[in-house]
This record gives sequence, structure tokens and C-alpha cells, in this order.
Amino acid sequence: MADIAGTAWDLGLAFLQIYVIPYVIVLAIAFLSVAFAFNLNERNAKYKARVALSHEVRANAKITKEIVSYADGQLSGETSVQPMPRFELQSFHEYKHLGMLRRLKPKIADEFESLYLSLESVNEAGRRQEELAFGPAAAFPNAHTLRLENLTYLRDTSHNIIEPYLDRMKATKV
Repeated sequence: MADIAGTAWDLGLAFLQIYVIPYVIVLAIAFLSVAFAFNLNERNAKYKARVALSHEVRANAKITKEIVSYADGQLSGETSVQPMPRFELQSFHEYKHLGMLRRLKPKIADEFESLYLSLESVNEAGRRQEELAFGPAAAFPNAHTLRLENLTYLRDTSHNIIEPYLDRMKATKV
């Protein structure tokens, strides 16, 4: 009886050694490989988001100057009406979507949020500006007055709010 129990034990051990342990090892290696790949992919996405955001901040600084110049020209009586330059917003939204905004200091994250709310507001005012210049709203009797008010808002917001934010943000490490 002891001999049969020993043989069963040996067969069970042989079964584990031949069929179970190699597959467990293969599954563990496969799991580690997949985890490593996901980790690399996440790091790559976060790195790209940081780089894209820093480039976007620099590009938006140039666009701010273009908007101020555009508004100054229109307010001084320039007769040609062109489409408004638009701020870039995509990299910030991607950065925020990846959850990286939460890793910044709360004060810096709040400044980024305020900055991008202002950028979106100016983009919307630019859309209204084009509508008042080119769209059906241009036929309204008060369209010229509304355009002047809108241009003043664009210039003041870009120059007094957005430009200082962007100057600070260019030096901020994201």
C-alpha cells in the first residue's frame, strides 16, 4: 500500500514537472512581458504629452502676439478683414486626459486650467469676430459696434491675461 502511495506521489510530481510548471513559467514570462510593454507605452505617451504641451505653450505665445497685432490693426481702422488666429488646445487636453495635470503642484495646475480657459474664451471670441465680419451677423445694424467690443476683449484678454500666464508657463517644467 505504501508502495502504491509512493508511486502515485511520484506520478503526481512527474505530472507537475512535465505539464504544469513549464506552462506556469511561460505564463509568468508572458505576463511580465505584457506588463513591461504597457509600462513602456505609458511612459512614452506621458513623455510625448509633456513635450507636446511645452511646444504648445511656446506656439501659443507666438499666437498671442499675432492676435494682439490683429486686434490692434482692426481697431486702428485696417480695412482688410482676415480670419482670426486660433490658440492650440489639443496637447493640454491630452495632458489632462492622461492624468498628468494632477501630478503638478496645485498652484501650477490651477494656473494651467485658468490659462486654457482664457485661451478657449479667446478662441470663441475669435469665432464670433469672424461671424460678425463674414457671416450673417455682419448684416446687423450694430455689427460694427459689436466687432469693436469683441476686438477690445480679444486684445485685452490676450495682452493682459494670457501673455503673462504664457510667460510664466514657458519656464515651468511640466
